[in-house]
Amino acid sequence: MSGTWWVSEAPCVGDVRFTPDDATEDSLRAPQTRRLLTVCRRCPFRAQCIDLVLPSRSLFDGICGGRLWLNGQILATCKGARPDELEEGADPINHGTEAGARAHNRRGETACSWCREAGRLAQQARRDRKPAPGQ
Repeated sequence: MSGTWWVSEAPCVGDVRFTPDDATEDSLRAPQTRRLLTVCRRCPFRAQCIDLVLPSRSLFDGICGGRLWLNGQILATCKGARPDELEEGADPINHGTEAGARAHNRRGETACSWCREAGRLAQQARRDRKPAPGQ
């Protein structure tokens, strides 16, 4: 199943997210961490979350896929998380580029606003370079 339709259905929608400064070794004891990992425990989209964020490749800080990450390393895991969910099969997207727009398309996703704009600008540049009829 491809795309990001599931994001709006995830149980964590609307929860306060960590900022990179919030994800530290001390975060393990924070009530917010335990609460968010409890939400992840019942989430059916943990594998898709990891596939979208690519936490180990992007050196992610925060909660993703039922795990607390710091610099792309797992600090804590929710109960019920499976090792097979950790596969980061998708190539990372270089957002804000025409290649990024194509990568979204290959994944079956709607391109983010940055990639849509980059794709639009690239298409306009190709049109501008194309000679007018009769020239």
